[in-house]
This record gives sequence, structure tokens and C-alpha cells, in this order.
Amino acid sequence: MFQELSPKARQAAARAFQPLRVRRGSALYREGDGADGLYLVREGLVWLERSAGAEPATLGVVGPGGLLGEEVLVGERGRTSGATALTYAELLFAPKEGLLALLEGFPEAQGFFLKALYARLKAAERRLWEMRHLPVAQRLARLLLELRGAGEVGLSHQDLARMVGATRETVTKLLGDWALQGVVDLGYRRVEVRDPKALVRLGEAL
Repeated sequence: MFQELSPKARQAAARAFQPLRVRRGSALYREGDGADGLYLVREGLVWLERSAGAEPATLGVVGPGGLLGEEVLVGERGRTSGATALTYAELLFAPKEGLLALLEGFPEAQGFFLKALYARLKAAERRLWEMRHLPVAQRLARLLLELRGAGEVGLSHQDLARMVGATRETVTKLLGDWALQGVVDLGYRRVEVRDPKALVRLGEAL
């Protein structure tokens, strides 16, 4: 993940970051917890949320190559959101002290983290635009195409509903219709994309 850094900076980053594996549903941290370090996602998906009454508000989903826990980079003492593993996830975690030493010794690392934050910002802007301008069906189709990877999305209907800003019932109905059309195949916490071209058309439809 640190290929763009110089060899010495890569070695320092490898010392600062330690591997971390978490199960689906595990909380990495909760809103208000102390900002004790920075996370990089190697595999899996992590859901970012913020308190909003009875139902938490989705801030975004961070996938491979993404960064979270950025409060520590700007000197914040507490977490401004919560982070929960949507799937089994493999991450890298740098405690605050090691991270600050890395940044002090290798200023180029700041650019690396800035690019990761910028990518997450652009993804959040895209999601916001889609929420305001696209119907649920288009948002869901685009999300499935983005997440499908090798052909299967290991998320529940409720997870998908949170990610597209819809109700679980609406997402379940859409997936059921698409399953009847042969676009997807459904199982327990599983959506397999069977016809990507049809899903592309659904995502582009006006």
C-alpha cells in the first residue's frame, strides 16, 4: 500500500502500521472514543456512521486502499464518527505515537495520507450527488457494480439499504425483481451479479 513512498519511508511505514483482522460487525471505534490511531483498509468494507436519533446516519463506506480514523492526523482528541466492519476486514493500524513519528521523520507520508483522504472525499461527493439526483434503483445498481468484485456482494439487504439511503423493503423489492429477470442471484447475505451489462443499463437509465 505504500509503493509510492521512498524505500526508507516504506520501511518506516511498515514499522508504524501493524496488521489487524476484524470480524463482520466488529466496531473499530465509536463516536466519542479517543483518537488513538489511524487505519488503512487492505481487504473488506468498513461502515462510517454518526448518531442521528434512533437510526445512525451513514457517512460512507471505506474499502480497500481507503483510510479512516483521520482525526489523529489533525490533532483531534476524539472520534467524530463510528466505524464498524461491514464484512470481514483486514486492516493496518498505526498507533498515534508511531504515526506522528512517521510523519515527522518522513514528510512525504503526509502526501500519501492526503491522497487517501481526497479519494474518500470524492467518493462521498459522488454518493451525495447520487442521493440527490438519482432514484433508488439507479443508486443500487451502481453500488452493486462497484462492490461486486469477483461477482458476489456479501452484504445484507439492510446493509445495502443504508449505503444507498433507502429502506430495506425498497431494496428487497428491487433485488427480487432483478432476480426474476436474471440480473442477480440472491442468497443469505449474498447478492451475485449474473448480468453486469443489464446492471450497467439499470444504473444509467434516466
